[in-house]
Amino acid sequence: MIRHELSQWPLVISVSAGLQTLESLQAFTEDWNRWLDRGEPFVSLRVFADADALVHPEGSAQSARQWLQARGADIRRHMMGMASVVPADQFEKISKMNVEKLFGIPASTFARTDEALAWLRERVLAPRGLRLDAEAVHAAIDTARAGT
Repeated sequence: MIRHELSQWPLVISVSAGLQTLESLQAFTEDWNRWLDRGEPFVSLRVFADADALVHPEGSAQSARQWLQARGADIRRHMMGMASVVPADQFEKISKMNVEKLFGIPASTFARTDEALAWLRERVLAPRGLRLDAEAVHAAIDTARAGT
């Protein structure tokens, strides 16, 4: 299940837990389409609560590739950056993926939420004059986790 928390906009917090289905991933891309269609810059913090949340369901790769091709220009235009937090035991494997190259935006993967927030603050938000309230972000993550 994937839950989004928008209370910290322009920071979109997405918490994923458990195995995803094609339907849940379709809903996820529909959410992204809505944010991109706003035409406003935003930042993504993706928190993967467990190893299962990192597993892509059968048949999802092609639809993800098509979506990235269709929305790539919008992603590069409106996304300020993306940080992903993965379970520590998955970090080495997942961090080898070049998310920055895939999306064409500043992006990085972390094993700890505080590291991701520091990176977002320093690399993405501060250069644009935006602030990040770490305490509020942690509370928003907890709210999203409670719903997964």
